[in-house]
Amino acid sequence: MFSRCRPLFFLWLLVSLALAPLAAQQVIVRGTVISAVGERPIEAVEIVQLPGGAARRSDVDGSFVLRLDPATQTVRFRRPGYAVVMIGRGALLDSLPLTIAMASVPTEVAGLTVLGEGGGGLARLPGSGAVIGAEALGAMRPLSSTEVLRGVAGVHIQDEEGMGLRANIGIRGSDPDRSRSVLVLEDGIPVALNPYGEPEMYYTPPVDRMDRIEVVKGSGSILHGPQTVGGIINFVTPEPGRLTGVHGVALGGGGGFAKAQVSAGAMVDQTGLLGIATYRRADDLRGLGFDQVDVMLKGSVPLGPQDALGLKVGVYDERSNSTYVGLTDSLFRADPLAYPGKDDFLEVRRLTTNLSHQREWASGVVLKTVAYAYATTRNWSRQNYSYNSTGNSIVYADATGNRDRSFQVGGIESRLRAHNIFGEFEGGLRGHVESARDRFLNGGTATSRTGALRDDERRRGTAFALFAQQNLAIGSRVRVTPGARLEHFRFRREVLRTRVRRTTETGTTNLPEDVDLHNDDILTTLIPGIGASWAASPGTTLFAGIHRGFAPPRTKDAFVLGTTPLAPGESASDPVSLRLDAEQSWNLEIGTRSEVGRGIRVEATLFRLDFSNQIVEPSLSSGSVSQARLANQGSTLHRGVEAALDLDLLQWGGPPLRLGGQVTLVNATFSKDRLLLNGSDTVNVRGNRLPYAPGRVVALHLEYGGRGAAGLRLDGTLVGEQFSDNFETRLGSANGRIGAIPAHSLWHLSGSWPMPGSPAVLVGSVKNLFDRTYIASRRPEGIKPGVPRTVQLGLEWGI
Repeated sequence: MFSRCRPLFFLWLLVSLALAPLAAQQVIVRGTVISAVGERPIEAVEIVQLPGGAARRSDVDGSFVLRLDPATQTVRFRRPGYAVVMIGRGALLDSLPLTIAMASVPTEVAGLTVLGEGGGGLARLPGSGAVIGAEALGAMRPLSSTEVLRGVAGVHIQDEEGMGLRANIGIRGSDPDRSRSVLVLEDGIPVALNPYGEPEMYYTPPVDRMDRIEVVKGSGSILHGPQTVGGIINFVTPEPGRLTGVHGVALGGGGGFAKAQVSAGAMVDQTGLLGIATYRRADDLRGLGFDQVDVMLKGSVPLGPQDALGLKVGVYDERSNSTYVGLTDSLFRADPLAYPGKDDFLEVRRLTTNLSHQREWASGVVLKTVAYAYATTRNWSRQNYSYNSTGNSIVYADATGNRDRSFQVGGIESRLRAHNIFGEFEGGLRGHVESARDRFLNGGTATSRTGALRDDERRRGTAFALFAQQNLAIGSRVRVTPGARLEHFRFRREVLRTRVRRTTETGTTNLPEDVDLHNDDILTTLIPGIGASWAASPGTTLFAGIHRGFAPPRTKDAFVLGTTPLAPGESASDPVSLRLDAEQSWNLEIGTRSEVGRGIRVEATLFRLDFSNQIVEPSLSSGSVSQARLANQGSTLHRGVEAALDLDLLQWGGPPLRLGGQVTLVNATFSKDRLLLNGSDTVNVRGNRLPYAPGRVVALHLEYGGRGAAGLRLDGTLVGEQFSDNFETRLGSANGRIGAIPAHSLWHLSGSWPMPGSPAVLVGSVKNLFDRTYIASRRPEGIKPGVPRTVQLGLEWGI
C-alpha cells in the first residue's frame, strides 16, 4: 500500500520544484497584529493571502512574516472575537513593517468555543487536532458527518446504515460503538443522550448545516467533558450575521433520496439572525427508508460595546425503518443488498436551546456563560426474531419489543479566558443535571408500536465540573500548558417495574412485577494534563502532551438486579452497586505541525493510550443479548502514529490542484492477563487486538478547481482488517455476528459547476464510486453491508 503511494509523492515533489521559480517576483513583508484597544499583541490570527493562499498564523508576540506579490495579492487577517481586516494590493508596501490593528467584536456567542473560527486555536492547542472548514465541506458534498470524519487522521468510523444517522466514531483504537468513547459537541455543548450516564449517540448533528467540524485529540481535551478518553468532535454551526441573504439546496438521487435546504441570514443594527431548515428523505437505500427534518434558529444581540447575548433553538425529527438486525452469512452471500427488519420503526425527536452571554473587556478578558437544555425521545419498535437451527436464517415472530426512552439534560457553564503576564488562562465551572426514562413494552403483532409494559425505570444524575488551564509562554517560542479538571458525579437508578424470577410449585417464573427498587452512587475524579509546544521556526511547531483519560460508568450498568429466584411473596431487593470506577487511561503524544513550504502542510503524531480500567459495555448495540455483570477490569494499550500531508499547487503558481492524505497506524491490544469464556473454553486474550480497531486507515483526496469556480473532488478511504470479538476469530459465524471484517476501500466523487449568468451552481456526487460490496460491521446483530453506489444531482443558489 505504501509503495503504491511513493510514486505519487515524488510526482508532487517534482511538480513543486518545477514551479518554484514562479515565486521570484515576490517580496517579504513583516508585521505585527495588535488589538485596537490596549494595543496588545494578538496571537493565532489567521492570515491568508488571496487569491488561493494557505493560512498562516501570527506568533505569540503577534508577529508574522509573509512572502507575496504586492501587485496582485490581498491579505486577510481573521481571529474569533475580532473584526476581519483586509489589506489591499496597494497598501501592503505603504508602511513597513506593517501594524495591523484589529477591533474586538462579540463572536461565536451562541455556544462555547473549542478551537475557534479558521482553526486559529490549533496554534495554541497543546496537542494534536484538526479542522474541516466550510470550503472542504462544500467540496465534499457529504451525505453524513461520518463521511467527513473518515478523512481525519486518528479517526475510525463503523458504518451502520450508511447515512450517518447514528454515528459510530472511534479515535486511536477506541471502540466506535455509539461514539461513547468520544465527546461529541455541537457549538461546544454535549449532544449525547445523557452525557454522563448514557453517552450514546442516537442523534448525530446533521452535517448539512455545519460551518466546520473540529477534532481535538490531545491534552486540550480536559477543558471539555465529561469524556476525555478518546477525544472531542465539535460540530460548529454558522454564526448569526456571517451568512446573509437566502441560500438554497435541492438534491435528488437513487433510492428516492431527496434533500431540500433553505438558509436565511441578516444583520439588523448589529443584531445577527440566522435560520436553517433541512429536509432529507429516502425510500430505499439498501432497504433503508427515512424522513428527517432539522430546523435551527440562531441570534446574537449586542448589549453594549462589551456585551452580547446569543440564543439558539433547534428542532429535530427523524422517522426511519432502522434496524439492529443484520444479515446472516448465507444471506449476505446470496444478496448483500437484502434488508432484514423492514418493519422495524425508529422515531427520534429532539428539542434544544442555548442562551449565552459574553462580556469582553479591553484587557482581553472574556467571560462567557451558557445555559443549555435539551430533550430527546428515542422510541424504537423492533420485531422479535430468532435463528433457525443452523443459524443461517432469520425467523420472525408476530410480536415486537418496543424500547421507548426519553432523556432530559440541562446545565449552566461559565468560562473565563484572560491574558496575563504568564500567557493565557482559561478556566471555568459547570453544573449539570440529567435524567432518563426507560420503558420496554411487548407488542402483540409484527408492527405493534406499543404493548404490555414489561420494564420501567428512571435514571438520574447530577454533576459538577471545575476546570482550568494556563498557557505559559517561555520566551517567544516555547509554551507549557498545565491544566486539570475535577469531575463530581452523583447518580441514581430507580426500577419501577421489571421481570422477577420466582420459584413456584410448577417451576421458576420470570414475569413482570411492579417494584420499588433504587440505589445511588457517587464518583469524584481529578483529571490532570500538561502539554508543551516549541515554535522551531515560523512555520513549524513541535508539541508533546500527557493527560488523564476519563469516562464515567453508564448509570444503567453501575447497578444490577439480583438473579436468585425469590419465594412467593418475597420482595425483590434493591439493585446492587458494582462500585464501578470511571474508565481511566494515560494518554501521551508527541508530534509536529509544519508548513514545510508554500502550500505544503505536514503533521505527524506518535501516541500511546494506556487504559488501566476499561469497562466492557454490555449494550445491545455492541452485540450483547443480555445484561452482564461488570467489574473494574481490563487493561488495554493503544500505540500508533498519525500522519497527514496537504499540498496546494496553486501556491506554487501552478494549477488549482490540491492533494492530501492521512495515515493512521494503530496497535490496540489487551495489555494484561484477561480470562474470558469462549464457548466452554477459558481463553487468555492478552495480546489480542481489540474489536473494531483496524490496524491501518488511509484517507486520500484530490481536488481540482472549486472555490467559486467549477471543480471536482475525489475522496478515498482504505480501512484495514478488523475483528468483531475479543478472540480474533477469523471464520465467520453462521449468524454473521462473529468473524473477521476484511480490509476494504471506498471512493467518492463530487463536483460543482457554476451556471453562467445565474446565481445557481450545479452540484453532484457519486458515493461508493466503484460500487464495492464490503462488510461495514458485524454488529449490532449480524452483517451490515456498506451502502452501494449512490448518485445525487442538484442545484445550490444564493440571493
